[in-house]
Amino acid sequence: MTNEKEHTPRNETFTWLEPGAWRKPCIVHVTMVANSRQALFGKLTHDGSEAVIEKTPIGWALINQQRRLLELCPEMKILADKVMPDHHHMVLQVQRTMPRSIREVVRGYMQGCKAEVRKLGFIDNLYDAPPFYRVLTHKGQLHAMIEYVKANAERAWQRRQNPDLFKMHRRTEVCDLQFTSMGNHFLLDWPERQLVEMSREASVGQIEERLQQVLAAAHNGAVTYTAAISNGEQQIARTVREQGFPLVVLLNDGFPAEGSPHERFYKPGGVYFEACSKGKLLLMEPDSSAFVNPVVIKATEEALRQKAEAKHYSYRPIPVESQRYRFVALNEIGRLLVNR
Repeated sequence: MTNEKEHTPRNETFTWLEPGAWRKPCIVHVTMVANSRQALFGKLTHDGSEAVIEKTPIGWALINQQRRLLELCPEMKILADKVMPDHHHMVLQVQRTMPRSIREVVRGYMQGCKAEVRKLGFIDNLYDAPPFYRVLTHKGQLHAMIEYVKANAERAWQRRQNPDLFKMHRRTEVCDLQFTSMGNHFLLDWPERQLVEMSREASVGQIEERLQQVLAAAHNGAVTYTAAISNGEQQIARTVREQGFPLVVLLNDGFPAEGSPHERFYKPGGVYFEACSKGKLLLMEPDSSAFVNPVVIKATEEALRQKAEAKHYSYRPIPVESQRYRFVALNEIGRLLVNR
């Protein structure tokens, strides 16, 4: 579950089309990974103004094969591409129905790349497993896809320059609770803290009033904590981040599962990446044990009881596994962190 809308969750949402739809007009982001994540395709450098990928002969073979791809598939257009040292991206647009599915086309492209690099004397396996597909499903996603691909090298450079800010910590303990975390952990030690919690029913005026209070406190040195669940919380979190103030975001299901294939290469998505690289962000996902901590259970049940009484109905306990419980618990965990 994503908190602030601009944040990319732990495992990107890969939307699978029905078999016949893979031949019809659509836009797909394809990521192909080098065998064992070796830097086969290029070297990451910086020319003083921007990050640059110095392509190897294999990297140039991937680019040259794109021309062949477009010759064989005139129904297709490449909207964006980026060759990275150990993987490469393409955003493909199917403009009209093709005789072959996009999966078959990409498979053929990868086979063509393998054939080209064999001519260079590279006989080992070029790719590590099948490609990842991410299908455009809603308005605004195309721009984000293209910008993600274009900025891939710069993000990689920033991670290299600030490795500690992008290191995932599986055992961060605060208030006797365990978290998975990533970002600037010094924010936890900052003495001035504030929690942003807004009802889903908050009016525009109430959100604006709270926003001004939060910004004033942030300007005076307070670190803002939020679960960024309701629209009001998301709007305030976004403004705090955009104005360059430090932010601690509590996530529900925000990081890859421990031991999963995605764990090693996880990074904050979208606008959170830049904030993280500047040391202005800390992402924290409570461990499952945090949600059943007696202190958290007591505070969450009291919050739920108050919400029920405010709406004049009887409170009935809800399962700790439910999303409603977890969302309310996130705010109560945030309160514990702020008031410690």
